[in-house]
Amino acid sequence: MITTAIIAEFNPLHSGHEYIIKEARRLTGADCIVVVLSGSFTQRGDIAVATKSVRSTAAIACGADIVFELPFAYAASSAEYFASGAVTLLNSVGGIDYLVFGSENDDISVLQTAADILLNEPPLFKQTLNNCLAKGMTFPAARAEAFRSCGGDADVFTPNNTLAIEYIKALKRLSSPIQPIAVKRAGSGYNDREYSAMKGFISASAFREHIAHTLSTDELSAFLNETLPTESSNQLMAAYGKCFPVFNDDFFILLRYAVLMNRGRLTSYTDFTEALSNRVNNLIDRCGNELFSGSYENFILKLKTKDMTAARIKRAMLHLLTDYTDSVQAIATDYLKKCQLPYACILAMSGVGQAFISAIKKGCDIKLINSLGKSISALDENARTLIHFDILSSDIYSAVVKAKFNHTLPDEYRAGVVRIP
Repeated sequence: MITTAIIAEFNPLHSGHEYIIKEARRLTGADCIVVVLSGSFTQRGDIAVATKSVRSTAAIACGADIVFELPFAYAASSAEYFASGAVTLLNSVGGIDYLVFGSENDDISVLQTAADILLNEPPLFKQTLNNCLAKGMTFPAARAEAFRSCGGDADVFTPNNTLAIEYIKALKRLSSPIQPIAVKRAGSGYNDREYSAMKGFISASAFREHIAHTLSTDELSAFLNETLPTESSNQLMAAYGKCFPVFNDDFFILLRYAVLMNRGRLTSYTDFTEALSNRVNNLIDRCGNELFSGSYENFILKLKTKDMTAARIKRAMLHLLTDYTDSVQAIATDYLKKCQLPYACILAMSGVGQAFISAIKKGCDIKLINSLGKSISALDENARTLIHFDILSSDIYSAVVKAKFNHTLPDEYRAGVVRIP
């Protein structure tokens, strides 16, 4: 059985994602497509627009065979940590032949070269990087300059290329047998927030931006049918008004409470630097309730500086909300150093996905979880610590859904695996 993996958020699953799934199967001759999916929150620190159940069901309906959840510890983190967690999960599960990813550059040799430089960091790279940082340059700009000093083309650092490079770095670090394959991204750019039918595949950012505006049911249905695969559109319309759509503003009140209750110990939480803590507290003192009077995005923009990106601040806020501290991060990092994650939660699978599980489970050291109640007791203390945050993030998502739609989602112990023949 040839098995090919994709790492994704599917927030939501649009036609560009369906294209990647189909290309992954075509290019590798895959019998089984495995997806590693972010859960309730995404790599940029945003809440997912639809539940992980809706998104994983759409993935199976659009051609995937099995969907694993990327643990919260890695899903809501930097690009490097996100990639390392996802690739380590795939390597731990075993039986994966290829990893396919979308990128602006489909020349794998260019991405491989960039990965080698960033992984090994030659002396000239380190020196240039440190000099640029000392001059006050942002890390991405300093890294690009350091990369250029080593003969690399700094234009390679586009959003999707950056993730692609991190995937390759993670594979190299693990000495993984999984072979990387790049598929050139088509349609709108990664951060393109403007929708136009003439641009081809819509970006997930543009999709979320568009539906954030008031739409009638008929307008939403027409928009989904125009921009998403039929199977994905059907899943979202079935969830509409029950648990979809969900936006950052919907959990802003929870975050406001968390900020105010923890003003004196913000630096306890992962990604919450002293500089960010001071900025939050200074703005509260200066602005009072006005700091929280606008949208969540406006709140983040008030905190953003040259040295702190919006995504990093959002992740810090998310870690505050979930009580995710550096001691927990150390546990997650230790698993990466050991080159193996302790568990993989199955969200959805087809008959082929079930056959894949049956084929690998005897030789698999990682705990494959399809029933949380039956499996959690088999995990050691550190693994239970990590999975607690998967459960907690889902519980927070459920609370947001209940408050917005008055709809009760099943908890993690009762949700079960979505099975599609």
